[in-house]
Amino acid sequence: MYRWDGGFIMVEPERFHEAVQWYEEILGWTCIDKVMSWVGRKAFMKMPRSGVVTIKSFEGEYDHLQSQSNVGNVSLGFATYDLEATLHFLADKNITFTEINELPNGQKFCDIYAFENTKLTIVEESRGEDTVEYPPSGIVGFGTVNSIIYVRDPKFSAEWYEKHLGFEVRTIDEENGYAHLQTEDAYDRNALHECFWDNIWLLQTKDVVEKPNDNKARIYYDIRPEVFFKEYNKLIKNGIKPSEIAGDPINGWGGFHIYDPDHNRINVWSYIQN
Repeated sequence: MYRWDGGFIMVEPERFHEAVQWYEEILGWTCIDKVMSWVGRKAFMKMPRSGVVTIKSFEGEYDHLQSQSNVGNVSLGFATYDLEATLHFLADKNITFTEINELPNGQKFCDIYAFENTKLTIVEESRGEDTVEYPPSGIVGFGTVNSIIYVRDPKFSAEWYEKHLGFEVRTIDEENGYAHLQTEDAYDRNALHECFWDNIWLLQTKDVVEKPNDNKARIYYDIRPEVFFKEYNKLIKNGIKPSEIAGDPINGWGGFHIYDPDHNRINVWSYIQN
């Protein structure tokens, strides 16, 4: 099983420090460390409630770490307890966003256009018993919906993700044009040795991208170093063409990407668990 594991927010190298400052000042996230590595500059951003997302510069010799010009239909999800309040705050900061939509389970969501016009998906969820006071943006971290992917045929795509990435299919509704998938959370499995299920929604659309594409906010799925090459070769055997491997998944960090049937980019990484 490929497990959901957060992702990178990609930025141009010359605007790396400006991007870190933007996410700190506007969204209220905290930079807990910056490093320069063979894959370029990285900043680890701790979000107010939970989760760490990495701001990563477009650097490095590998195609996997470069920019694609076509914007795709797969989005990295973040949580808010009050979507309208979040959008009101962002509007005051001259940040644009799409209209509010609703997932099949009733959760409200929309896309915002963050630093360098980077698309982030914001999904409203219940506050529950959480009484913590968060920064004004209200974007508290990763949430119960981690990925929204737009596809032509939800049933066909759900079966594709099940076969090739090991996702669990919970619901397929062809009449209403969606599928609900789940995969384990990598941090809970790898670090805590527990099982926590992350939610992925496939939504039907006619507005698909006709050739391979990418987003600056890149979702990553984790596989463990001991099965990395086995899974990589299995994809090839099944007729999927992964990118070249960037880095060293056995002794450090390694990653690659593939494309689903609708040309949506799926990123995969592996690293040694500390």
